[in-house]
Amino acid sequence: MKIFIDPGHGGNDPGAVGNGMREADIALEVSRELEGILRRHGIETRLSRDASAGATINQRWQAANAWAADYLVSIHVNAGGGTGAETFVSATKPNNRTFALAVNDHYADAMGLRNRGVKADTQTFVGSLGVLRHSHMPAILIELAFIDSPPQNPDTEALRNRRQDMAEALSESILNFLGIKPESEIKIEGVEEMRYNTIAEMPEWARPTIKKLIERGMLRGDGQGLSLSEDMIRVFVIHDRAGLYELVKTS
Repeated sequence: MKIFIDPGHGGNDPGAVGNGMREADIALEVSRELEGILRRHGIETRLSRDASAGATINQRWQAANAWAADYLVSIHVNAGGGTGAETFVSATKPNNRTFALAVNDHYADAMGLRNRGVKADTQTFVGSLGVLRHSHMPAILIELAFIDSPPQNPDTEALRNRRQDMAEALSESILNFLGIKPESEIKIEGVEEMRYNTIAEMPEWARPTIKKLIERGMLRGDGQGLSLSEDMIRVFVIHDRAGLYELVKTS
């Protein structure tokens, strides 16, 4: 699993500013925290930029495509006098709404922010978001909160003092979507995680996908059976339903 994380703006572009904060700084800090959490769950990650450099819109989606990421998450901060969180998807890729809804709804609820919903990029003032339109993988752009909200609003408090919470809320939403349990739920001392070694042992909903992967030579055991956890099986099924395996050429 490879997730490309795109901290908005950066370099000479501070993004939105308000209440003594800059969008570029917040996006990078939250992105780095998110990267660390996802890596601890076995997910490969890559950032589009670091603290010292920015990246053009084209460089961002081109890097994600070249890396063959499975998902792209672009992290931004809103401005304009509103409140709450919202997430954008490309109007040309309506299937990405499922991923966007899963992330946006959990994030807003976990952070206690107004849920402004999932919107097409045609609803932005620029009318199109290249990082979403040109990416080959499911891609979303989340606006964490409004940086120019009044100081007493929850948006301002979250952006100033709860950036770690933001990263954790985002990671939980992504992990839940992928069927991966967060760290706090997966380890209970003395309890061994159940492993499925044959198709017959697996839940009915998982069997068609696992059978397909075995027949295509994309999945095989090591002589001791398949040894798949339920979390692993859920990821395979999610990818299968998304049509990802139809894009893979097999000999």
